[in-house]
Amino acid sequence: MSKNAILLRIAGIMLTGICLLLSGMFFTSVDEIAVYPDYAMAATSSAVTVSAVISAAISCSTDVDTSIKTSTPNASSTMACANAAGGCTLYVKDAGGGGFPGLYKNPDLIESPNAAYNATATLADGTEGYGIQAATNTAGSGAALGIPVRYLQTGNIVGGFLLTNTAIANTTATTSGREVIVTHKAAIAAGTPSGSYSDIITYECTQN
Repeated sequence: MSKNAILLRIAGIMLTGICLLLSGMFFTSVDEIAVYPDYAMAATSSAVTVSAVISAAISCSTDVDTSIKTSTPNASSTMACANAAGGCTLYVKDAGGGGFPGLYKNPDLIESPNAAYNATATLADGTEGYGIQAATNTAGSGAALGIPVRYLQTGNIVGGFLLTNTAIANTTATTSGREVIVTHKAAIAAGTPSGSYSDIITYECTQN
């Protein structure tokens, strides 16, 4: 065999080996790709915050008696004007509260006879008011007592108090043992604050 033929054969063998080597590497690479495991996606989580606003459901019911109330017993004053030719006068005033006449519970006031402080007012259920009515009876002797229009009321009409003396009865001549009967009435509203209300009423008589 010639030298050139030997070299050609060696070259062919080498080329064939190189091709086989490359082929093996290719298929090995394909095999490695084929057997690569599928990677799972990383686990994810999200926190959910649950919140709620809960309002308390509270209810109560109270029957508020706003009817007109009358004091029991009635107040009475006996007046005598002996040796007083011109007679005498019975006055009334109240202490009220906060500088105004009425039934008082600090800092609340049931105005007399109403919120407008009129001379008279008709008391009604559910409306604040407070005042008096005056009348006479047959007791005593001598000159009869006269009642000013402000307090000469009946039904639910009342005369309002003042912080200063206001005439509630009078005579124009001597008298003995005459009586004035005073009825106190009050009414409240549904919104009137609860509590114990009070008033100081002063009766005073003087010679005319």
